[in-house]
Amino acid sequence: MDTKEETLKALNEGKELTSTVTGLKYKLIEGLLHSRNSERAQWERSGLDFYNPVSWQNLQY
Repeated sequence: MDTKEETLKALNEGKELTSTVTGLKYKLIEGLLHSRNSERAQWERSGLDFYNPVSWQNLQY
């Protein structure tokens, strides 16, 4: 994604984003960022923050 704002907008719209580096999927659940990998069905609360551009630049739909 190009900007932090674009990433947050996509998450707020209910979109599921995937990291091109780790393969983890991210989505908002009850306003909190959650993640999971392809081998797990359960979402866990994520520690990812958006203070560093690398955290959002590697995410895609």
